[in-house]
Amino acid sequence: MKNISTDIIAQELCAFIKSSIVDKYIIVVPNTPFQIIGIDSLAIIEIVLFLERRFNISLPEHELRPENFISASTLAHCATKYQG
Repeated sequence: MKNISTDIIAQELCAFIKSSIVDKYIIVVPNTPFQIIGIDSLAIIEIVLFLERRFNISLPEHELRPENFISASTLAHCATKYQG
């Protein structure tokens, strides 16, 4: 798979979050803070699994820290480094 831009990953993360995690009426854009929309630790696991399935991106353990999970944008920025 060729490298996918941070913007595309962020948009697909938002679409996944809207369709699978939060209420359909909640607005989710790349810079929406996960904390504000109720993303908890279980939802984070689902999001990480989505990255692995959709983009074949596996985040190393040292990247599983709070500053990478502020929003879809911050997560996408981190994830782009691990495209394989």
